[in-house]
Amino acid sequence: MTRPALVIPSLGTASLDSCLGAVASLEPGPEPTVVVLSGAAAGRRLPAWVTAVRSERRLGFAAAVNAGLASLSRPWPAVALLNDDAVPEPGWLGALEAAQLDDGRLAAVQGTVLDTLGRIDGRGITLDPFGLPVQVDRGRPAQPEPADPRPRLAVSGTACLLRGSALAEVELAGGGVLDPAVGSYHDDVDLGLRLSRLGWRASWVPGALCSHVGSQSGARFRWRHPWWVLANRWYALAANLTPAALFRVLPRLLRGELRAARALVRSNRRTVLVAPAVLATLPVLAARGWARRSAGRRLARLPGGRE
Repeated sequence: MTRPALVIPSLGTASLDSCLGAVASLEPGPEPTVVVLSGAAAGRRLPAWVTAVRSERRLGFAAAVNAGLASLSRPWPAVALLNDDAVPEPGWLGALEAAQLDDGRLAAVQGTVLDTLGRIDGRGITLDPFGLPVQVDRGRPAQPEPADPRPRLAVSGTACLLRGSALAEVELAGGGVLDPAVGSYHDDVDLGLRLSRLGWRASWVPGALCSHVGSQSGARFRWRHPWWVLANRWYALAANLTPAALFRVLPRLLRGELRAARALVRSNRRTVLVAPAVLATLPVLAARGWARRSAGRRLARLPGGRE
């Protein structure tokens, strides 16, 4: 039986060694394990059992995942994604595999991702009534773990398993599974929306634990970080909703923008300048989203939101 492949995008963080150590202890493990090294990390040495994909140009998460998928020599039944600062427990991959085997229309699964304090970082992604992506149960105690799977709009690219046949169906017209136009942040939301347009489903499943240090990009990219978080949401929604659906919920989406900006400004005061710039470019973001071609009929309502 062919094992799932694993793709790990990396900019060379110190935590990559811990991540690979955990991958080596997975039972059952992936085959192959592909690490996409880009930018300053392109020359980093890796263990002999790891397949390296190297790019001198710094790649965003979406482009790095696409490069890793393109390196696979044949179609795979499933592909796992893992951040380079994530540490899965030994049974992580096996639990995700078992969930997909039980349900042929389950395209994307993830387990519980924990933060450095042992609290829940996320149990899948949904949209709140204001169209903001929400990591389910974030900040709550990890125990007790629910016994049954829970449906989700999308799964986090931090640590997940994706069905290969579903990825083939949602591949974009220009090539690639994730949209490089999104780059970093909300690429997983965009993928979840595209999968749902074709009738595929996503789920959180129990028994697949993974610890996550958390992205440091907010500290390294002080201007781009709030832009990515705010602008990419509009692009992803416009790319997957009908124009009528987007206009119908526009007042709530704008209220969500204010909520998101208030939350971001606490950690990055540059958001005060970035948020108005995002609002000023909304027509451009919407036009770019509507111009994108992807499989499936566009959604006539906001998933997870009340009409």
